[in-house]
Amino acid sequence: MPYKGNLIELAIIGILVALNFIIIKIKFDRKRYEDGVFDVVLLLIIMALFGGSYAGLVVGTVASMFISLFFLANPPTFFSGPTGFFSEFKRRAARKSNG
Repeated sequence: MPYKGNLIELAIIGILVALNFIIIKIKFDRKRYEDGVFDVVLLLIIMALFGGSYAGLVVGTVASMFISLFFLANPPTFFSGPTGFFSEFKRRAARKSNG
């Protein structure tokens, strides 16, 4: 049975989803690939966890939006930062090649 709720609720959800995708596009345009990929993966995980109901859609959309905004302001550095995976890998490789 289709949802027969308030059109304002549906419009707000649509706006939040659009803003989320706009933020992800901005991240890729700024060449923040680590951040953008991480955001897309989180969006897919949240979609899988909360899918199947209207309440799940609302919770997943709002959570994903706040995560996107947080990472827009504070980019993750799991791989590329000074303590990230690739930096540590380079340090270890340099130590081994130097003796």
